[in-house]
Amino acid sequence: MLANFEKRAYNGTERVWTGRYRNLHNLPHWHLENELICVEQGQATVSHNHQEYLLTEGDAIFLGSGEIHYIKSDPDSITAITLFDAALTASLTNCCQLCCAKLSTDYDILHVFSQIQEELQQRRPFFEQQTCLLILQLMIRIFREEATVPMTAQPEHSSISNYKNLLAEIEKDYCYITFSDAASFMGLSEPYFSRFFRKISGMTFSRYLNTVRLGHAIAMLQDPTLKLSVTEVASRCGFDTIRHFNRVFRDITGMTPRELPQNYVPDFKPICRIEDAFNPTLQSSELLTQPLE
Repeated sequence: MLANFEKRAYNGTERVWTGRYRNLHNLPHWHLENELICVEQGQATVSHNHQEYLLTEGDAIFLGSGEIHYIKSDPDSITAITLFDAALTASLTNCCQLCCAKLSTDYDILHVFSQIQEELQQRRPFFEQQTCLLILQLMIRIFREEATVPMTAQPEHSSISNYKNLLAEIEKDYCYITFSDAASFMGLSEPYFSRFFRKISGMTFSRYLNTVRLGHAIAMLQDPTLKLSVTEVASRCGFDTIRHFNRVFRDITGMTPRELPQNYVPDFKPICRIEDAFNPTLQSSELLTQPLE
Protein backbone atom coordinates (compact mmCIF):
# COMPACT_ATOMS: atom_id res chain seq x y z
CA MET A 1 0.00 0.00 0.00
CA LEU A 2 1.56 3.25 -1.15
CA ALA A 3 0.35 6.70 -0.17
CA ASN A 4 0.72 8.50 -3.47
CA PHE A 5 -0.76 11.44 -5.31
CA GLU A 6 -3.79 10.53 -7.43
CA LYS A 7 -4.17 12.69 -10.52
CA ARG A 8 -7.62 12.10 -11.97
CA ALA A 9 -8.30 12.55 -15.67
CA TYR A 10 -11.56 14.31 -16.51
CA ASN A 11 -13.45 14.35 -19.81
CA GLY A 12 -14.66 17.71 -21.05
CA THR A 13 -15.36 20.43 -18.52
CA GLU A 14 -17.10 18.49 -15.76
CA ARG A 15 -15.68 19.06 -12.29
CA VAL A 16 -17.45 16.18 -10.52
CA TRP A 17 -16.93 12.40 -10.73
CA THR A 18 -18.98 9.68 -9.06
CA GLY A 19 -18.83 5.89 -8.92
CA ARG A 20 -20.05 2.84 -7.02
CA TYR A 21 -17.81 -0.06 -6.02
CA ARG A 22 -18.32 -3.53 -4.68
CA ASN A 23 -15.53 -4.67 -2.32
CA LEU A 24 -13.74 -1.32 -2.57
CA HIS A 25 -10.10 -1.47 -1.50
CA ASN A 26 -7.60 1.19 -2.36
CA LEU A 27 -4.09 2.19 -1.47
CA PRO A 28 -3.13 5.08 0.80
CA HIS A 29 -3.28 8.14 -1.43
CA TRP A 30 -4.20 11.79 -1.64
CA HIS A 31 -5.60 14.01 -4.36
CA LEU A 32 -6.50 17.62 -5.01
CA GLU A 33 -10.24 16.97 -5.10
CA ASN A 34 -12.59 16.85 -2.13
CA GLU A 35 -14.29 13.49 -1.63
CA LEU A 36 -17.55 12.22 -0.17
CA ILE A 37 -17.80 8.50 0.63
CA CYS A 38 -21.07 6.79 1.55
CA VAL A 39 -21.65 3.11 2.33
CA GLU A 40 -24.70 1.83 0.50
CA GLN A 41 -24.45 -1.79 1.71
CA GLY A 42 -22.26 -3.63 4.24
CA GLN A 43 -19.44 -1.78 5.93
CA ALA A 44 -16.09 -0.19 5.20
CA THR A 45 -13.17 1.19 7.17
CA VAL A 46 -11.74 4.54 6.09
CA SER A 47 -8.31 5.53 7.36
CA HIS A 48 -7.99 9.30 7.28
CA ASN A 49 -4.64 10.80 8.25
CA HIS A 50 -4.15 9.40 11.78
CA GLN A 51 -7.62 8.01 12.47
CA GLU A 52 -9.79 5.09 11.35
CA TYR A 53 -13.56 5.35 10.89
CA LEU A 54 -15.91 2.38 10.62
CA LEU A 55 -18.75 3.13 8.22
CA THR A 56 -21.87 0.98 8.12
CA GLU A 57 -24.88 1.20 5.82
CA GLY A 58 -25.91 4.83 5.38
CA ASP A 59 -22.79 6.31 7.00
CA ALA A 60 -20.80 8.94 5.14
CA ILE A 61 -17.48 10.75 5.48
CA PHE A 62 -16.03 13.93 3.98
CA LEU A 63 -12.34 14.09 3.04
CA GLY A 64 -10.75 17.37 2.11
CA SER A 65 -8.25 18.10 -0.62
CA GLY A 66 -4.74 16.80 0.08
CA GLU A 67 -5.72 14.53 2.98
CA ILE A 68 -4.13 11.06 3.02
CA HIS A 69 -6.62 8.20 3.22
CA TYR A 70 -7.47 4.68 2.13
CA ILE A 71 -10.54 2.43 2.20
CA LYS A 72 -11.00 -1.24 3.11
CA SER A 73 -14.47 -2.65 2.50
CA ASP A 74 -16.18 -5.93 3.27
CA PRO A 75 -16.39 -8.38 0.32
CA ASP A 76 -20.12 -7.86 -0.32
CA SER A 77 -20.21 -4.17 0.51
CA ILE A 78 -21.18 -1.42 -1.93
CA THR A 79 -19.55 1.96 -1.49
CA ALA A 80 -20.46 5.12 -3.40
CA ILE A 81 -17.91 7.90 -3.82
CA THR A 82 -17.95 11.35 -5.36
CA LEU A 83 -14.90 13.46 -6.03
CA PHE A 84 -15.22 17.11 -6.92
CA ASP A 85 -13.08 20.14 -7.62
CA ALA A 86 -12.11 21.67 -4.27
CA ALA A 87 -12.65 25.14 -5.74
CA LEU A 88 -16.40 24.46 -5.83
CA THR A 89 -16.62 24.63 -2.05
CA ALA A 90 -13.61 26.83 -1.29
CA SER A 91 -15.89 29.50 0.22
CA LEU A 92 -16.88 26.89 2.85
CA THR A 93 -13.65 24.99 3.43
CA ASN A 94 -11.44 28.08 3.49
CA CYS A 95 -13.30 29.58 6.44
CA CYS A 96 -14.14 26.53 8.55
CA GLN A 97 -13.58 22.80 8.84
CA LEU A 98 -15.64 19.90 10.16
CA CYS A 99 -14.87 18.79 13.71
CA CYS A 100 -15.26 15.16 12.62
CA ALA A 101 -14.76 13.74 9.14
CA LYS A 102 -17.52 11.17 9.69
CA LEU A 103 -20.90 12.85 9.23
CA SER A 104 -23.58 12.68 11.91
CA THR A 105 -26.35 11.83 9.43
CA ASP A 106 -26.59 10.72 5.81
CA TYR A 107 -28.00 14.00 4.36
CA ASP A 108 -29.68 11.92 1.63
CA ILE A 109 -26.24 11.69 0.03
CA LEU A 110 -27.02 8.58 -2.02
CA HIS A 111 -29.95 10.37 -3.66
CA VAL A 112 -27.72 13.32 -4.54
CA PHE A 113 -25.11 10.93 -5.92
CA SER A 114 -27.84 9.36 -8.07
CA GLN A 115 -28.82 12.78 -9.44
CA ILE A 116 -25.18 13.58 -10.25
CA GLN A 117 -24.70 10.22 -11.93
CA GLU A 118 -27.81 10.77 -14.06
CA GLU A 119 -26.58 14.20 -15.15
CA LEU A 120 -23.15 12.86 -16.07
CA GLN A 121 -24.64 9.99 -18.06
CA GLN A 122 -27.33 11.92 -19.93
CA ARG A 123 -25.15 15.00 -20.55
CA ARG A 124 -28.07 17.32 -21.15
CA PRO A 125 -27.42 21.05 -21.72
CA PHE A 126 -25.72 22.66 -18.71
CA PHE A 127 -25.17 19.30 -16.98
CA GLU A 128 -21.75 20.49 -15.75
CA GLN A 129 -23.35 23.45 -13.97
CA GLN A 130 -26.10 21.25 -12.55
CA THR A 131 -23.65 18.73 -11.03
CA CYS A 132 -21.69 21.59 -9.45
CA LEU A 133 -24.92 23.04 -8.04
CA LEU A 134 -25.94 19.69 -6.56
CA ILE A 135 -22.56 19.34 -4.83
CA LEU A 136 -22.60 22.90 -3.53
CA GLN A 137 -26.12 22.57 -2.13
CA LEU A 138 -25.20 19.30 -0.41
CA MET A 139 -22.00 20.73 1.08
CA ILE A 140 -23.78 23.87 2.33
CA ARG A 141 -26.26 21.66 4.14
CA ILE A 142 -23.45 19.59 5.65
CA PHE A 143 -21.47 22.62 6.81
CA ARG A 144 -24.60 24.22 8.26
CA GLU A 145 -25.62 21.20 10.31
CA GLU A 146 -22.31 19.58 11.29
CA ALA A 147 -20.11 20.94 14.08
CA THR A 148 -17.35 23.11 12.63
CA VAL A 149 -14.39 25.13 13.84
CA PRO A 150 -12.82 28.18 12.19
CA MET A 151 -10.14 27.35 9.65
CA THR A 152 -6.82 28.74 10.80
CA ALA A 153 -4.18 30.09 8.46
CA GLN A 154 -1.71 27.48 9.65
CA PRO A 155 0.13 25.51 6.96
CA GLU A 156 -0.34 21.79 6.49
CA HIS A 157 0.88 19.72 9.44
CA SER A 158 4.63 19.40 9.00
CA SER A 159 4.68 15.61 9.53
CA ILE A 160 2.10 15.04 6.79
CA SER A 161 3.84 17.46 4.46
CA ASN A 162 7.23 15.84 5.09
CA TYR A 163 5.68 12.40 4.60
CA LYS A 164 4.47 13.36 1.13
CA ASN A 165 7.95 14.68 0.31
CA LEU A 166 9.48 11.46 1.63
CA LEU A 167 7.45 9.43 -0.89
CA ALA A 168 9.10 11.29 -3.74
CA GLU A 169 12.51 10.84 -2.11
CA ILE A 170 11.97 7.07 -1.81
CA GLU A 171 10.92 6.87 -5.45
CA LYS A 172 14.04 8.76 -6.52
CA ASP A 173 16.53 6.88 -4.33
CA TYR A 174 14.78 3.53 -3.84
CA CYS A 175 18.02 1.62 -4.51
CA TYR A 176 19.95 3.29 -1.70
CA ILE A 177 17.64 4.83 0.86
CA THR A 178 17.58 3.20 4.30
CA PHE A 179 15.27 3.28 7.29
CA SER A 180 17.71 5.63 9.07
CA ASP A 181 17.82 7.91 6.03
CA ALA A 182 14.03 8.12 5.96
CA ALA A 183 13.72 8.86 9.69
CA SER A 184 16.37 11.56 9.37
CA PHE A 185 14.59 13.04 6.35
CA MET A 186 11.41 13.30 8.43
CA GLY A 187 13.30 14.75 11.40
CA LEU A 188 11.94 12.03 13.69
CA SER A 189 13.55 9.51 16.01
CA GLU A 190 13.66 6.02 14.51
CA PRO A 191 11.16 4.47 17.00
CA TYR A 192 8.67 7.32 16.48
CA PHE A 193 9.16 7.28 12.71
CA SER A 194 8.49 3.54 12.64
CA ARG A 195 5.14 3.98 14.45
CA PHE A 196 4.21 7.07 12.42
CA PHE A 197 4.96 5.45 9.05
CA ARG A 198 3.03 2.28 9.86
CA LYS A 199 0.00 4.21 11.09
CA ILE A 200 -0.26 6.53 8.12
CA SER A 201 0.65 4.07 5.35
CA GLY A 202 -0.77 0.86 6.80
CA MET A 203 2.55 -0.99 6.43
CA THR A 204 6.09 -0.98 7.77
CA PHE A 205 8.74 1.14 6.09
CA SER A 206 10.62 -2.02 5.10
CA ARG A 207 7.59 -3.46 3.29
CA TYR A 208 6.84 -0.14 1.64
CA LEU A 209 10.40 0.14 0.35
CA ASN A 210 10.40 -3.46 -0.85
CA THR A 211 7.13 -2.85 -2.67
CA VAL A 212 8.51 0.22 -4.43
CA ARG A 213 11.66 -1.71 -5.38
CA LEU A 214 9.61 -4.64 -6.60
CA GLY A 215 7.51 -2.39 -8.82
CA HIS A 216 10.67 -1.25 -10.59
CA ALA A 217 12.00 -4.80 -10.72
CA ILE A 218 8.85 -6.08 -12.44
CA ALA A 219 9.07 -3.29 -15.01
CA MET A 220 12.70 -4.23 -15.73
CA LEU A 221 11.93 -7.94 -16.05
CA GLN A 222 9.12 -7.18 -18.48
CA ASP A 223 11.18 -4.80 -20.61
CA PRO A 224 12.51 -6.79 -23.61
CA THR A 225 15.00 -4.06 -24.50
CA LEU A 226 16.95 -4.38 -21.23
CA LYS A 227 17.69 -8.10 -21.42
CA LEU A 228 18.72 -8.23 -17.76
CA SER A 229 19.15 -11.37 -15.72
CA VAL A 230 17.20 -11.79 -12.49
CA THR A 231 20.41 -11.24 -10.53
CA GLU A 232 21.12 -7.99 -12.36
CA VAL A 233 17.59 -6.73 -11.77
CA ALA A 234 17.81 -7.56 -8.07
CA SER A 235 21.06 -5.65 -7.75
CA ARG A 236 19.79 -2.61 -9.66
CA CYS A 237 16.71 -2.42 -7.45
CA GLY A 238 18.60 -2.41 -4.15
CA PHE A 239 18.29 -6.03 -3.02
CA ASP A 240 21.52 -7.16 -1.38
CA THR A 241 21.18 -10.85 -2.34
CA ILE A 242 19.24 -12.84 -4.91
CA ARG A 243 17.81 -14.93 -2.07
CA HIS A 244 16.37 -11.79 -0.44
CA PHE A 245 14.95 -10.65 -3.78
CA ASN A 246 13.28 -14.01 -4.44
CA ARG A 247 11.78 -14.08 -0.95
CA VAL A 248 10.30 -10.57 -1.24
CA PHE A 249 9.09 -11.28 -4.77
CA ARG A 250 7.21 -14.41 -3.72
CA ASP A 251 5.86 -12.75 -0.58
CA ILE A 252 4.28 -9.89 -2.54
CA THR A 253 3.34 -11.51 -5.86
CA GLY A 254 2.91 -15.16 -4.86
CA MET A 255 5.37 -16.32 -7.53
CA THR A 256 9.08 -16.37 -8.30
CA PRO A 257 10.67 -13.88 -10.74
CA ARG A 258 11.06 -16.63 -13.36
CA GLU A 259 7.34 -17.45 -13.12
CA LEU A 260 6.35 -13.85 -13.86
CA PRO A 261 3.95 -13.65 -16.86
CA GLN A 262 4.86 -11.06 -19.47
CA ASN A 263 1.46 -9.41 -19.10
CA TYR A 264 1.45 -9.41 -15.28
CA VAL A 265 0.01 -6.21 -13.81
CA PRO A 266 0.74 -5.67 -10.10
CA ASP A 267 -2.12 -4.44 -7.92
CA PHE A 268 0.21 -2.09 -6.10
CA LYS A 269 1.18 1.20 -7.68
CA PRO A 270 4.74 2.43 -7.00
CA ILE A 271 4.10 5.80 -8.65
CA CYS A 272 5.17 8.86 -6.73
CA ARG A 273 5.60 11.65 -9.26
CA ILE A 274 2.73 14.14 -9.27
CA GLU A 275 2.95 14.29 -13.05
CA ASP A 276 1.92 10.64 -13.33
CA ALA A 277 -1.64 9.41 -13.31
CA PHE A 278 -2.28 7.13 -10.34
CA ASN A 279 -5.27 4.91 -9.75
CA PRO A 280 -5.20 3.77 -6.10
CA THR A 281 -8.08 1.30 -6.47
CA LEU A 282 -7.06 -2.36 -6.35
CA GLN A 283 -8.08 -4.78 -9.10
CA SER A 284 -10.22 -6.77 -6.66
CA SER A 285 -12.60 -3.78 -6.46
CA GLU A 286 -15.53 -3.96 -8.88
CA LEU A 287 -16.78 -0.73 -10.44
CA LEU A 288 -20.54 -1.12 -10.76
CA THR A 289 -22.18 0.11 -13.94
CA GLN A 290 -25.80 0.08 -12.85
CA PRO A 291 -27.01 3.45 -11.49
CA LEU A 292 -28.01 4.17 -7.93
CA GLU A 293 -31.66 3.48 -7.14
